[in-house]
Amino acid sequence: MRTRILILCLCSQWLAAAPRTLMADIYFYVDKAGVAHFSNVPVDRRFRFKERERPAVRAISSFERDRARYDTMIEEAARRYRLDPRLLKAVIQVESDFDHQAVSEDGAMGLMQLMPEKASELGVRDAFNPFENLDAGARYLSELLRKYDGDLTLALAAYNAGEEAVRTYGGVPPFAETRHYIEKVRGLYPERDGRRGPDAEARVRQTGLERASLP
Repeated sequence: MRTRILILCLCSQWLAAAPRTLMADIYFYVDKAGVAHFSNVPVDRRFRFKERERPAVRAISSFERDRARYDTMIEEAARRYRLDPRLLKAVIQVESDFDHQAVSEDGAMGLMQLMPEKASELGVRDAFNPFENLDAGARYLSELLRKYDGDLTLALAAYNAGEEAVRTYGGVPPFAETRHYIEKVRGLYPERDGRRGPDAEARVRQTGLERASLP
C-alpha cells in the first residue's frame, strides 16, 4: 500500500508573527493507516523529532568579499597619493576586475597589473599581495598624473603602454589596445561628475584621441 503524507501547517497568525530567520524543529509520526504526519508544532504526543529546519542563507561570493575588503585599501591609497578613489576603482576594474591573482599574457600581475620590472622599480616584494600591489600602482598613477600636469588621458596611456611610448609618439600611442583601455577607464570614471572641463578639446588635440573617445 502506498504511504500517504499529511503535512500539518501552522495557523496563519503564528506565521505572521514568526521572524523569517527562526529555525523550527520538524516532528513526524505515522498513524495506523500508514499516513505520515509532519509538523513543527507537536500537538500530538505521537510526534517524534525528525530534524531541525535550516533557514535559507544567501551565499556571499569570494568576489563580493574581495570588493568590500578592497574598498578600505583603495580609500587609504587614494588619500596617501591624492587620488580620487573612484579613479583607482576604475583602473582596477579594467586592469584585473578586482582579481589580485590576475596575470596577463604579457606577465602583468595583480590588482593594478604591474609588469615585473615596474613592480621591482616600485619596491614591490609580492605583486600578488593586494596591499602592496594597490599601493605601488596608486603611487605610480599619481606620479604619472603629476608628470603630465593632471592630464588623465596621457597618464592612462603611459600606465598602459609605457612612458617611452607616450614620449615617442608625442601623445597617446596609436595602439588599439591602449586607446580601448583609456576609453574603458574613462567610461567607468565619472571625472568631474561627468562634465568635461574647459581644456577637454585641447586634450583631444594634444593626445591624438578622436573626439568620440572622450566620455
